[in-house]
Amino acid sequence: MKPVLDSLKAALAPLVRSLVELRESVADLRRSLEVERAQRRDEIGGLRDEIARLSFRFTLERICAEHGLSFEPLPPDPYRVDGLIEGRHIVALVEIARTGSERDVEQLVEGARIYEREEGRRPDALVLYIYARRPSEEFVRLCEEHGIIVDSSPRRIARKLAELDRRLAEGKAARSEG
Repeated sequence: MKPVLDSLKAALAPLVRSLVELRESVADLRRSLEVERAQRRDEIGGLRDEIARLSFRFTLERICAEHGLSFEPLPPDPYRVDGLIEGRHIVALVEIARTGSERDVEQLVEGARIYEREEGRRPDALVLYIYARRPSEEFVRLCEEHGIIVDSSPRRIARKLAELDRRLAEGKAARSEG
């Protein structure tokens, strides 16, 4: 009986090794697929965010046009901001963000410095358009400290910028009369 068992064990040994290797290969494949799935999920999330940003940018652009303002996208290098809103007298830099963060504030402030250096004109306003939800009071205070208009409504943003454009025009008219 022992010789039969020994020969059976010897015959099964390569099969057992193959099964162990197959189990390891399947585990490696499963890990690889999980990593791939996570990467695809991140890519899809990034694409969804980018589509949302474009949609909100187009909305802001359309509403600004209703107030006599134009929106122009700016290249991220060197400006670091999403765009420029211009009126007859106003130049405003705009960053569009999902929820707003200190990083967005820093980006706008740095973008203003870069814009002034590149274009020779200091922006009249900095705008942070938050599209996912209303910003917290704490975040609004942080933006106010840096002179940033922060809002989740493109209509309110356009109205504020149009009003600032009118005030700048009145200031220029008063200076030219005096």
